[in-house]
Amino acid sequence: MNQMHSHGFSRREWEVLLTDKFLPGAVETMTEGSVGYMASESAHDRLWRTQISVHPQSITHTKSHLDRLPKEQRTSVIAHVVVNGLGFIEQDGSQLPFNDGDISFRNLESPSRIVFEQPSVFFALKLSRSVFLNGISFGKSRTFTAHPRITPRTSLCAEAVRHLLFGKASAVEDFCISNALSWLFAAAYHYNGEEIAKEEPRLENGYRWQQILEYIGQHLFEADMMSPSACAKRLGISESYMHRLFAQRGLRFSRYILDQRLDAAYVLLQNKTLRTSNTIASIAYQCGFKDPGHFSRVFKQRFNVSPRDYRSL
Repeated sequence: MNQMHSHGFSRREWEVLLTDKFLPGAVETMTEGSVGYMASESAHDRLWRTQISVHPQSITHTKSHLDRLPKEQRTSVIAHVVVNGLGFIEQDGSQLPFNDGDISFRNLESPSRIVFEQPSVFFALKLSRSVFLNGISFGKSRTFTAHPRITPRTSLCAEAVRHLLFGKASAVEDFCISNALSWLFAAAYHYNGEEIAKEEPRLENGYRWQQILEYIGQHLFEADMMSPSACAKRLGISESYMHRLFAQRGLRFSRYILDQRLDAAYVLLQNKTLRTSNTIASIAYQCGFKDPGHFSRVFKQRFNVSPRDYRSL
């Protein structure tokens, strides 16, 4: 097992490292700072694997990238075991989302793209095509192309790779897992996950959701700090991912912020001791509104009474 650098890499350094250690590709970042790093790597028989941590980004493997690979590698299959993270893969006209515990599969015969919409940790593997051919009859032809695919909640594969990469397995266990791992991934690829797909959709990343709520609570009344872009940037996630977390809960970012500010203004307007010291405009500014006129309009829309009339009740 070879230990890799544990610090983060810039976009350019990351592209060079991916080309050298995994696959050539073009990286587009969604946040500032380091792009990602590889924790460790190892190889056994027909399987190469490494643990990778990334910040929000996309990695595109174009035809020109794939043409640089040796011929024997073009028939390989890429598998990503998502320890935690969220995003999607694109290949051959398909866009398939992945989440914590899923495995994504792509071939190296046609261009593809993978997008990580939040900081993610995953195991990357290159699998020989022969792994997927064993025990399968294709008649006279031995050709096989892996179609883009997501297999959900495959914790067994993730734990097996984790044990190998971090030396947690005993010598006998390591030997057995190493020899069985390729078969596990072949089984995961061919597995029919229809029953799992019928389950209720999962709410994504409760930890990130709590971080968003904490950020909103701390900066609710700071008009310049409460835009979607500012919130996403501060938390190191993409705007699209943040909006997705709200949508999954039947909410919209802008409406949620507005309602929270209006609730605060409602309470302040009830306070009789503030009537002489705080004007309607002052309360609007205190609650994060930049325009008192806009505040009055949305307050009346929400509570069916103007701020001034409500205060005089």
